[in-house]
Amino acid sequence: MREANHDSRISACRPGCEPGVGGRQRGVTLIELMVALAIGLMVMAGMTRLFIEYQGIYRLQASLSRMQEDGRFALDVIDRELRKAGYAPRTAPDAFPAGNGFAASASVAGNDHTLRVRYHGSARAPLQNCLGGWLDRDAPVLTRFTVGDEPGLRCAVDNHSPQPLEHHVAAMAVRYFAAGRWHRAVGVGDWAAVTGVRVELLLVSRQAGLLDAPQTYTFDGRTVTAPDRRLRRVYATTIRLRNVPSETGA
Repeated sequence: MREANHDSRISACRPGCEPGVGGRQRGVTLIELMVALAIGLMVMAGMTRLFIEYQGIYRLQASLSRMQEDGRFALDVIDRELRKAGYAPRTAPDAFPAGNGFAASASVAGNDHTLRVRYHGSARAPLQNCLGGWLDRDAPVLTRFTVGDEPGLRCAVDNHSPQPLEHHVAAMAVRYFAAGRWHRAVGVGDWAAVTGVRVELLLVSRQAGLLDAPQTYTFDGRTVTAPDRRLRRVYATTIRLRNVPSETGA
């Protein structure tokens, strides 16, 4: 009978227990527990680092994509306004008199950081202004592009208040083609002779800390190192004015 009972205890013993000591299981030592915790912490630290890196890459790519889209949109609006500059019906021989900061017969005006454009509505096809409003037939239109104290490209139509177009634009630089070369505004002698306009826009991300170090970029003819780690991009376009006599080289 004793041998039978002993054999039943042995057969009932589960893996990891010691036969003959009541079927008790053996635990891990303190050193084994500390090693397991250390390995777990290392794995968690690696996963956390990868998560932070991937999150930073995602933020950077999302900001870059948004800035590219906004930069193209802003330049497209400016491009469309400049291509209408100087348009007037043939029945209005004196469509562009001097006034409102414009020289006589001039369709563009401004300085190195602002731009004004004027043209007339069309009787043949409806035209829109920079804000998307429809123009009256043959009505004169004056458009002003500025960058406000708070970053953002703004557009004003006639005497109305400027309205925001794009919030990422931090600065705008404008050059004018006349007399066979490009000029800053102060070098334009005859504004009626301007046949081309070049516009540069500096866009800055709204999120900080996207880059590992301050970015160096070229804008308005100067190379600048940014004071922070925001992302910056420069977008530019050159437009030949269609409704004024062209010059070679524009």
